[in-house]
Amino acid sequence: MTQVLFDNKTYPYEPVYNRVKQFYRTGTNFTNTVTVANNGQNGGFSLSFSNTDNKGIMENNTFNRKVINLGFSQNINKRLTASGNINYSKENNVNPPQLNAQDFSVSTVVFTLANSMPFQALRDNQTLPNGDEFVFSRFLVRNNPYYSMNYHFENILRDRIFGNLALKYQITDWLYLQGRIAQDYYIRNQDYNIPNGYAPIAKAPTGYVNGSYTQDVRQNTERNIDFILGGNKTFGKIGVDVTLGGNTRYARNDYNSVTVQDFVQPGLYTVANGRVKNPVYALSEKKINSIYGSATVSYNDYLFLTATARNDWFSTLAPLNRSILYPSVTGSFVFSQAFEKLPEWISFGKIRAAYAQVGSDNVNPYSNALYYQVDNNSFPNPSGQAVPVGGINTSVVPNKNLRPLRIQEAEVGLELKLFNNKVGFDFTYYHKTTNDQILSAQISDASSYTNKLINVGRSMNQGLEMALNFSPVVTTAFRWDVNANVSYNTSKVLQLGLSPNDTVITVSGGSGRVLNQVVGKPIGQLYTFMYLRDAQGRQVFDQNSGMPLRNNTLVDVGNALPSYFGGITNSFTYKGIYLSVLIDFKLGHKMIAGRNINYLRHGLSKRTLPGRDVGYVIGNGVNPNGEVNTTKAAVQPFYESLNPLGIHEDFVNNAGFWKLRQITLGYDFTKLLPQTFFIKGAKLSAVANNVLIIKKWTENMDPEDAMVTSDNSVGLDFWPGLPPTRTIGFNLNVRF
Repeated sequence: MTQVLFDNKTYPYEPVYNRVKQFYRTGTNFTNTVTVANNGQNGGFSLSFSNTDNKGIMENNTFNRKVINLGFSQNINKRLTASGNINYSKENNVNPPQLNAQDFSVSTVVFTLANSMPFQALRDNQTLPNGDEFVFSRFLVRNNPYYSMNYHFENILRDRIFGNLALKYQITDWLYLQGRIAQDYYIRNQDYNIPNGYAPIAKAPTGYVNGSYTQDVRQNTERNIDFILGGNKTFGKIGVDVTLGGNTRYARNDYNSVTVQDFVQPGLYTVANGRVKNPVYALSEKKINSIYGSATVSYNDYLFLTATARNDWFSTLAPLNRSILYPSVTGSFVFSQAFEKLPEWISFGKIRAAYAQVGSDNVNPYSNALYYQVDNNSFPNPSGQAVPVGGINTSVVPNKNLRPLRIQEAEVGLELKLFNNKVGFDFTYYHKTTNDQILSAQISDASSYTNKLINVGRSMNQGLEMALNFSPVVTTAFRWDVNANVSYNTSKVLQLGLSPNDTVITVSGGSGRVLNQVVGKPIGQLYTFMYLRDAQGRQVFDQNSGMPLRNNTLVDVGNALPSYFGGITNSFTYKGIYLSVLIDFKLGHKMIAGRNINYLRHGLSKRTLPGRDVGYVIGNGVNPNGEVNTTKAAVQPFYESLNPLGIHEDFVNNAGFWKLRQITLGYDFTKLLPQTFFIKGAKLSAVANNVLIIKKWTENMDPEDAMVTSDNSVGLDFWPGLPPTRTIGFNLNVRF
């Protein structure tokens, strides 16, 4: 069978199998590093150079990074030591994939194409004879993936230099003074285009072709200057270690951007070739001043008590609220050192307890003030004179009363090593309360704003962390080690705002996928619309159209944050051969796998099979009158209806998983080398990452493939991302 596509061209009408493997290529990553190091009695240095070349799985995507690192330490005299480290990196990222969108998002198109669309047809029909985009979809922003790769470009160049220099003066054998300065600076140049003839944008005036071109330049500087006065001394069985210090941190970000629209010469993407030019400049600065101190007292090397205090002043907050003092106290008791008559199978034992407070401004500069901008293009006033126009330069309501975030945490723990250190166990219980966390809450856009910043009140996290390591088999030639860790965490929102009525804040979402913070419930609750059902639980369909109806109340469908997470590593060594296998997991959370609603409305889901043979669907349920539904609904509109209704009931999935994360197999050739050989050591290993999904509960996706992973949008998925990849590589380490 054949089909007629594009400009009356005939192609085979057959399924396109292995679509992902056909479209995407096998990516490669090659990294080589050379290090030269020398150490002597008075100091040493290490100089390294590394180069990384990466070819992404999309055929137009490449990445290169070069890094030079120099570290040194030198005793200037008996009391003065200088040390430092400097790093320079240069990155070139060509055409990074566009994700979580439609325009030029190749993955969105590839994963929603009809199963009968041949890739060769897409390659052959990217543009019309006049150079305009050849539209192949009813959605103008769904572009031919080859058009997106060949006509849309993006380049990101970043030069970064960071390092530190420290001087330490040993005043006496127990007292020292250290000063340090550190700086991190990078400049990031980015340019990208909207190509000429792109269908969704308006036509250009006569004499021009449409399209746009953007150049962005970002400069970021962070500078830290600190000092530490420290001393440690022993008085018999009592040891004392005291430090006093201060730090000033300055951060600045400069943003220069210009976007030009419409061009004189087609295909020439430069600022000078543009008709309308829109420059933007933004400056952001912040500063944090800090003083801090700590004191540790020990008794006979088995009893330890440490107390600390720190005060920060944040420039981003109002003067009355910008200062915060937070202390901590930690105690530990090594009972295996204190008691001599413990059983021999106890090699080491320690109990510990701690209480600490930390603080943060947790907000961008100028969030406490309303600021303005002057439009770069002039507009005529009532008399016809062209004048610049100003306006509010934010969509977020400022809050001059923002307070610093404060976290209070208490924990207790037990550490044991048993049977001559063959078995190790570490157990921790923690309880953490977060106060005055600053979040951006959605508000009605009728006010011309979309969000407001608020101190949301209080939330609580508590949980257990456990680690176990043991060696089931140890012989002269063979060793098997097991390392396992598991964590359990639960949370609760305790308060939102000052009023008892402030019980819900919408953090993110839309179209029936919503992430809320709700008083009395765990942090990060997912909400969606459900099907309308009658009192007997039967689904209700529209009597006239046969379409499903919606319950107009958003329903809590679970928590987006995992309750359990951890991993198990098995390591084996045998006569220089070593094998390591890591399995990890996350469990106890949900996600709204919204990409499945895209597969549904495009006829790619198995859920759309019913009704295809007859051209209609009769929903299993009743009409609003309680009568059995008999109304026929056309197949395509029926399955498309859930998206505009925002009903994601069918796509709330358990987001947990078990994965075989990594396998490493290697051999150490060092013992085979002659002692006089110029090569002093050699190791070769093979590493496989993201090897296998052992168990998952999500439909048609890897649960880690969700494109929205920020804390404010966790658990909300809609557009397909890049296909998950398995990497297999080799590492060769040679020491001279």
